[in-house]
Amino acid sequence: MSIEKTISDLTTAVNALTAALNQRAGAPIVPQAAAPVTQQFAPQTAAAPAPTMPTLPNFGLQAQAPAPAAAVQGAPFTDGAGLIAYVMGAYKEMGPTKGAQIQGVLTQLGYNNINDVKPEHYGSLYQGVEALKRG
Repeated sequence: MSIEKTISDLTTAVNALTAALNQRAGAPIVPQAAAPVTQQFAPQTAAAPAPTMPTLPNFGLQAQAPAPAAAVQGAPFTDGAGLIAYVMGAYKEMGPTKGAQIQGVLTQLGYNNINDVKPEHYGSLYQGVEALKRG
């Protein structure tokens, strides 16, 4: 079956379905003639550039960088790597006996693992570890 025949059959089917829907709705039937299908092949040229996404509107809002966690929390670190470096340094400074109490600070904050601490709790963890150092 050729593509022209398939297109012609589909056009006939669409016209029949349209007529059936119009009869059901009570609309007047306007027969449409099938468009003649001609086979034309355009020569292959350089492909058109892919469409790009337009920039999103900002609705007059200015983009603001989030405030660093250290400024709000009082901790000298703002990310997970800094947190781990700080805790490891504190552990080495306090020694294994007193350093093991850092786990208690984590537990009080509701964490079992140092990697799970969220940035909003950095200040509390820092204050807890500093209290261990002083105490």
